[in-house]
Amino acid sequence: MHQHLKFHQGRISKTSEYNPLDLFSGSKERICMAIKSFFSTPQNNFRIFVEGSLVFGGMGGGADNVHAAEKDKCLEDLSKVSGLELADFIELLSEAIFRSGVLGKLLATQKLDDHDIEGAIHLYYNIISQPCLVCKNMTDVELLQKYTLLHSLSLDNSLKIVRDFLVSATAKDCSLMISFRPREGGSTDSVYDSVFLESVKQTYEYKAYFVDLDVKPLDKMEHYFKLDQKIVNFYARNQVVVPSPKVSNTKDTSPIQLQQ
Repeated sequence: MHQHLKFHQGRISKTSEYNPLDLFSGSKERICMAIKSFFSTPQNNFRIFVEGSLVFGGMGGGADNVHAAEKDKCLEDLSKVSGLELADFIELLSEAIFRSGVLGKLLATQKLDDHDIEGAIHLYYNIISQPCLVCKNMTDVELLQKYTLLHSLSLDNSLKIVRDFLVSATAKDCSLMISFRPREGGSTDSVYDSVFLESVKQTYEYKAYFVDLDVKPLDKMEHYFKLDQKIVNFYARNQVVVPSPKVSNTKDTSPIQLQQ
């Protein structure tokens, strides 16, 4: 849903083919599908660095950063410096993500948010001891009764729910960095995990870790609520058809960055 709003605003030239349900499925085949979609529409979700230099993807923002004319050249350069064809590279990355299990941990953190912003915003106003601007402008009696219960929660409970929401938001916005290097000389004495790529008869060591883990500040709650309302209102106004299950919900998920 957020993709359609970005497209309407002109921030992207086409909606992403990436489906978060594939990447987080726990299935190597579906993870492979997600990686292939990154190569088709990387947007700001996918970047590849070699020796610290960007060779594929963009440096940030929601706009398309890799145009069709540039993509073939990027992939050709990637093949030269890595010694891998695109299919081999996708297999290597998919296998590393599947074996590492890091996305399962990330997904568990993302699921800490069990109220969503439409509920958590009310607890935010509890915390800052201000009248709830959302309830002030609400005319739906049934919803008002529902959110009145949230406003009756204790400060400790309000803090926990908002903290979980912000930690979850951080997990949805962080980046997964995966570094690869060929294992030299057949040595097996290494502290790093490894993947054997059958197609090239080569073992690659890898390290997977998260970056951009600063917890979102409390004062971003109103921003999250306004963005959510923009997305929902655009969807309702335009009745955008979102295919299921190929497209996930409104949330963007963590980008992947690779280093060699």
